[in-house]
Amino acid sequence: MKELSNLLNDAVNVYRTRKYIVKQILVIRESPTEQNILFSEDTFYKRTKTRDKEYNIIFKDKDNLDGKRLPSTSYSRRYVN
Repeated sequence: MKELSNLLNDAVNVYRTRKYIVKQILVIRESPTEQNILFSEDTFYKRTKTRDKEYNIIFKDKDNLDGKRLPSTSYSRRYVN
């Protein structure tokens, strides 16, 4: 039952949508010639009964159980079943 907690180990933020549990890793990318950006590496894990059960246990003390996305300047997405 520790599958989800292992997947989210390096997350800065975690939230849940209707179909996915999303892990955000935020990185500041500095550029000497361009503006700096806040980059979000997002991994979307398909919601399953097992993952939802573990998510509910891990985040049971959150006021907003589903959480919300932290805004970023740019992002990449990766989807995992």
